[in-house]
Amino acid sequence: MMKENITIRYAANAVLLFVIFASLVLCTTSCEQDPDFREFPKPEITVEDFTPKSGRPGTRLTITGTNFGEEKGAARIAFNGATVEGDSIVSYADTEMVVTVPEDAGTGPVSVTVWGYTQVTADDFTYIPGASITMVDTERGQPGDEVTVTGTNFSSDINKVSVFIGETPAEVISATETGIKFKVPDTESNTIVLDIDGQEIEGPYFLIGDELITGTLIGHEGSWGDNPDTEITAAVDGDVNTAVDAPSATGYVGYDMGTGKAAQLTSVRYVPRESHPQRMVGGEIRGANDPTLSDAVTLHTIMEAPPAGVYTDISITTTESYRYIYYYSEDGNCNIAEIEFYGNVVEAVIPEGKYVFEFNTSGADDWIPQQDASWIVEDGQLKVTFNASQFDGTNKRRADLKYNIAGKGNWIYTNEYPIMAMKITNRPAEGNLRWDIPDIGSFDNNDHHSDFEALDVIYWDFSEKSTESRIETSLVVQLKIADITSAETGYEVHWVRTFKNVEELSDFIER
Repeated sequence: MMKENITIRYAANAVLLFVIFASLVLCTTSCEQDPDFREFPKPEITVEDFTPKSGRPGTRLTITGTNFGEEKGAARIAFNGATVEGDSIVSYADTEMVVTVPEDAGTGPVSVTVWGYTQVTADDFTYIPGASITMVDTERGQPGDEVTVTGTNFSSDINKVSVFIGETPAEVISATETGIKFKVPDTESNTIVLDIDGQEIEGPYFLIGDELITGTLIGHEGSWGDNPDTEITAAVDGDVNTAVDAPSATGYVGYDMGTGKAAQLTSVRYVPRESHPQRMVGGEIRGANDPTLSDAVTLHTIMEAPPAGVYTDISITTTESYRYIYYYSEDGNCNIAEIEFYGNVVEAVIPEGKYVFEFNTSGADDWIPQQDASWIVEDGQLKVTFNASQFDGTNKRRADLKYNIAGKGNWIYTNEYPIMAMKITNRPAEGNLRWDIPDIGSFDNNDHHSDFEALDVIYWDFSEKSTESRIETSLVVQLKIADITSAETGYEVHWVRTFKNVEELSDFIER
């Protein structure tokens, strides 16, 4: 019985060995790669020619030959050691490739390598050093103006020179190796771009139809640490190495166009404080027409830190004009090195019935204290003083404040702005406070409203006597402060203005 078991065991092992051997043979035969999938060596390339035979950075060079294949990733082209590959290969086919000449190329044969095969051109490629811009003779102009760009390694062949303002082509008038003259196209302000025989060069920002706008400098007072070098004047001194540093987190700097004037902004240029460019993130370019800047409109918000040491140019898209234009920084200490506003200064358009008077050295003469009174303008207020020696407790003194509105462009009363209000401090306790307005009427002490008297603001509602929607006054409009019997020796007028309603006046006072 034991012999029989051993025999069976050997027989089973023999069968198992046979199966394993057969499997190995089958695998060896069937696992051999199908001849159709064998990788054959790539054929050796040939390079027949290239054109053009010379060029500058950016020039497109066409190379012809054979067996380049269809995969440009396998190719590498070298100009005297300067390698071109990837995106610099403009187009690629089995018999032709187009590449751009790199900036660091040199004169010599062109080397082409594909799938490990390298061929060198029989002719040398002549490298022309890249062109560069030295200066532009003006930074702004009108359509049709002639502008000259000076530089090096330009081309005297006018057919190889193109000029663009942004993407708009300009007419090239003349071209030499060192200068190009072109005519300003009728387009919007943008960057000057030269194309010199395929080399594209970006020049400075060019302003078309714009003027550099300036006015009376406005802004916050003082500076961090009372440093005179970092006051608001640093933003307009033309020096990118100086910067504004406000005494607190919030600050602003800009221009007042003056009475009757407004700016139509088209662009703004600015440079951040070199050490803190990130502080301009969130800063705003604003426009306003009210002296308090309470009606400010945000025209542009800076969303990322601008590069230090150079101007950043932004376009402003608005159909409105503003007397006050400025940069506002809520929490960046107004850290700005330079700010420039561009556009046009126009006559201010003020709605009929809208009247805002502020006191400054250029406009205070319009207000004329009467009788023995004298005045000065100080801190934005008209400060009137009258003769105290005349006071005996019974006699009436006069210190009329007279304003000839009609002599300054004919103030037009409309029911849209019926509230005439003023802020006056140290107002005489006893005396007449009265408006005389031709065609509308007289408004005396009994007519003014004192809802805001605790804030030194009084107002008249002209609609209570005039129901007409539009009245053109052609005579003197006079505010009288007279018949004073109390002991005051003067008063200060902070502002006089009209409002659409009492709610608008209240909102203004609360700002």
